[in-house]
Amino acid sequence: MDGQRPAVWWVNQGTTYGKARGAGLIWAPMLNKAGNPQHHWETMNEVRAGDVILHYSNGNLRAIGTAEGSSSPAKNPFGKDEWAEDGRAVFVRYESLRAPVPLGSIPASVRNTAGGPFTSVGSVQQGYLYKVNDAILDVLVRNSPEIRDALSWYQPVGQLPGGSDVDLAVVYREFADAVKASGLTFAPDSTLVRAFLGGILAKPFAILTGLSGSGKTQLAMRLGDWLGLDADGRPRYLVVPVRPDWTGPEALLGYEDALRSAEAKTPVWFVPDALQFILRAVADPTVPYLLILDEMNLAHVERYFADFLSGTESRQPVLPDLVRRDDEASWEVRSVPGERLPLPRNLLVIGTVNVDETTYMFSPKVLDRAWTYEFRVDADSLDPDQGRPDPAPPAPDEIIQQFCGLVEDDEWHRRHPYRQRDDLVAGLRDVHRLLAQVGFEFGHRTMYESLRFAAIYAALADPGAPAPSVDEVLDHILMQKILPRLHGSRRRLEPVLTSLEGQSRGSDAGSRRWPLTHSKVERMLDTVRANQFVSFAE
Repeated sequence: MDGQRPAVWWVNQGTTYGKARGAGLIWAPMLNKAGNPQHHWETMNEVRAGDVILHYSNGNLRAIGTAEGSSSPAKNPFGKDEWAEDGRAVFVRYESLRAPVPLGSIPASVRNTAGGPFTSVGSVQQGYLYKVNDAILDVLVRNSPEIRDALSWYQPVGQLPGGSDVDLAVVYREFADAVKASGLTFAPDSTLVRAFLGGILAKPFAILTGLSGSGKTQLAMRLGDWLGLDADGRPRYLVVPVRPDWTGPEALLGYEDALRSAEAKTPVWFVPDALQFILRAVADPTVPYLLILDEMNLAHVERYFADFLSGTESRQPVLPDLVRRDDEASWEVRSVPGERLPLPRNLLVIGTVNVDETTYMFSPKVLDRAWTYEFRVDADSLDPDQGRPDPAPPAPDEIIQQFCGLVEDDEWHRRHPYRQRDDLVAGLRDVHRLLAQVGFEFGHRTMYESLRFAAIYAALADPGAPAPSVDEVLDHILMQKILPRLHGSRRRLEPVLTSLEGQSRGSDAGSRRWPLTHSKVERMLDTVRANQFVSFAE
């Protein structure tokens, strides 16, 4: 039976994906410019009708194809001068994936040893068509329902490797040590750094709010330092100051320059620094990149960030597919005008927030999609000897690849669930019932992300350390995911805040069941009673 099953192929299409999909084929030259054959082009001769083709472009598997026959001679359909005119084509029936599969979701331990489309360091080969082996198929079939359905005849042969190579305790220790080495310090009993890392891994969009000068931007930058440098020696993070005049998505996603397009007779784009950085992340999909939006609420967030938020949640294409020949050339459409890319799954976004008369409130729909962290400094923790933090040392490459793989692995927390998951679910349902009384109940997204955070937060603990209790995990979820959405009048919120304040107390005098939540709710109650209105940001 095994000999009768279709072969599965991986095709790297990059700049030609849009045109090849439109023409319903894959194509490779017969010979290179020097007149020599290439083994990754010769594999076209091995494709047979019914074979499955996985179409890879810009960091993702984007379609599943079925070969309609063997290869046949064909002229270059792409108009690219760097290739000879004579080649061979295989006609293919394309089926676009509703949920593109990011490269980083294939664990580094598999990519490093699988051969075929991958190099020994886990990157994609600089070639065209490769046969896919069972180690890769096992991961894809188990992790992607669409690929599983398309390859219904394939039965995985081993245990699921996805996530097995991620030791989160080691990842956290590496990051915590890097933050400490930079000179950035927090209170000795603070769990902020661990919760921050857990939230970023659970959902790569965070908002850092609180006192100016309390370490918000510094912690975000230390994470960027820790992610290291790309192959060209550039940091894998970028700080973009948000300007008050940002009124649309152009500040992040650019726009087509009509005048220059008319002159060049091809679409030419204005590409801001943020979009250039995002396109770098697209081109380097096995490691994380961090975009820091500093003073994120100096402009109306919904106006410039709506497309980005939509793309993050829906994973539908929102990025222009652009390329330029060198650093001095203009940015042009890569292949097909109007072709869009999904936001890269290896992109992390952190927004820093200060609240004063020059800033704007966040809407609940923004806060619902983020993990929010409040930074405070009490008098006793003010250190007269603390200076400006230094850059943090970078993490080892294998740690960074593991970090990226977990960010892109939507199922990790289901394979490694929080041990007291059922008790946590019960606690979240109780909070939901309370919030429903005033119209602030949450949906399935918050439940999913809370359970993911709980599993990751527990796994970040040092070996031998006690697992975090349900109350500890729920305290963080309340503080980082649920309380930030609360805002309104005294009449509406005081009863709910009073109830939460009571539940957050411990059974003994002076003890606290949810210490973070209790402290915050007390401050919110004081504010709403004094001003008749309150929001999370103070």
